[in-house]
Amino acid sequence: MGGQRRRLVAATIAAILAVLIASGCQDTATTPPASPSPSPDRIPADFDVTFRWIPGAVFDVSGQEGTFVRAFVESFELANAGRSVDWGYHGFAHAAPSNIAQMIAAYPPEQSAANPGVGTAFFTGLRRVDDGDWTRIILCRHGYRSIKVSDREWSSRVDRPRPIEIDFRRSHTALPTNTRGTARTPRGDVFGDWYATRYDFSAIYPRTTADEHACAAAAPSEVPARAPEIGPRPWPSLPPSPGWQATSPL
Repeated sequence: MGGQRRRLVAATIAAILAVLIASGCQDTATTPPASPSPSPDRIPADFDVTFRWIPGAVFDVSGQEGTFVRAFVESFELANAGRSVDWGYHGFAHAAPSNIAQMIAAYPPEQSAANPGVGTAFFTGLRRVDDGDWTRIILCRHGYRSIKVSDREWSSRVDRPRPIEIDFRRSHTALPTNTRGTARTPRGDVFGDWYATRYDFSAIYPRTTADEHACAAAAPSEVPARAPEIGPRPWPSLPPSPGWQATSPL
């Protein structure tokens, strides 16, 4: 009697194990592997600012110069916001002057993890100086931003326009042209062997210069003409223009 009972218990346990094993195999076989999520734009989490470039006669935004200048200027903005050269686009550290880390430290950002920022920056060409393979381009930077100051409040304002000066040298490497798309940052290196010899993120001087006057008088039409305000929501940013393509152009 006892042996029969033991055999019955053993058979029951074996049947339960068989069901569990079959169920586990079925789940493994029928559950598809998770698809990798697309790689997002690499941007500091507290710096949701887009970049828009206004075409003009000083340089071709879609040409090789445009690719280099756009990539460098945008990289500096991101590196400054993230407090590290590593936030720049691939190749930025090699394309930048040797004192780039000190330059970033000299311009503390307004936003932070506790006070994130949203907005759009606009860039236009003001003038240029050429000497062989060396070029200086003076840009005007306009924009607007909203900084989160509390759980329910954002402080929004239009940025003070300012000149930006970039000196750079070309090399024999051809940079990609017509780099445009929906991505906010480029994939891969867009600097080639070109490099900047000097960069002034905010060319403001004790005595107001002609460039400062010119930038103040030439705001793009997309820059909102609004007074500073405190509100429950940030001013919405605009999409990047011309943006970057989602695959590496080099």
